[in-house]
Amino acid sequence: MRDKKTYIVLIVILVVFFIVMFLVFGLQSFLESKHETILIVGDNTIWSHSEKKWYRITSASSIQKLNWKKYKVFLNNKEFGTYSLWHDDKWYAFDDKKSAVVLDGNLFAYKANYDINVYDFKEEKIESDNIYVNQVLEDNNISTTSKLTTSTKITFDFDNDGVEEDFYSISNVFDLESNPNTIFSIVFMVKNNTIYNIYTDIQENDSFNGCKPFFNTVLDVNNDKKYEFILSCGKYSVSEQVDMLYKFEDNEFKILISNQ
Repeated sequence: MRDKKTYIVLIVILVVFFIVMFLVFGLQSFLESKHETILIVGDNTIWSHSEKKWYRITSASSIQKLNWKKYKVFLNNKEFGTYSLWHDDKWYAFDDKKSAVVLDGNLFAYKANYDINVYDFKEEKIESDNIYVNQVLEDNNISTTSKLTTSTKITFDFDNDGVEEDFYSISNVFDLESNPNTIFSIVFMVKNNTIYNIYTDIQENDSFNGCKPFFNTVLDVNNDKKYEFILSCGKYSVSEQVDMLYKFEDNEFKILISNQ
């Protein structure tokens, strides 16, 4: 009789264990597998997510199918409203009466079967002689006295642990005055005094290459209470902007999808 009770107790413990494991690890994965979304970044980047996979939408016929659908629209990281969008080289917005609405600002929009939290971050100038900036420059054999055309930082708690992290973006791209021999763009995060690389591009300057990075959108794209972000990179002239969706996984930043 005692052995039978012990056996029942063990069965109950195992059942509870598997339920807890599912709630901790399996539920989020299950919910994410049901997510379906379309992300629009600026005028030329469209990403689709379904069955836990990311796809880039580029064909005219596929884009046409997205026309006149309703999207939640953000401009400069602030919610602008829900509008019908239509694409013809760029996106146009229309209200319920089909009256045109001006999209003035950095465009991000989505259509999904769940709510996506978009974080309204503020960009600030990096103070001179920042120890982390100098460390990153030295690690990449770049002079700490290099003239920077981009030197900005944003701060937010990306992993929801109650502590804010700093995200830095530094670059000397588009320096037409000094025209340096080497151009660079580096983006990194600092957490607990540790530097995590996000994006590094260092190359010889031929006057028309290089990419100037900036944080485009911060969002919880998979609804797991942790933020991902879209890092964009502007190029010379009519070259298409590079857009990259990043996620922090296995103690490093990884690109989930890009437009290249």
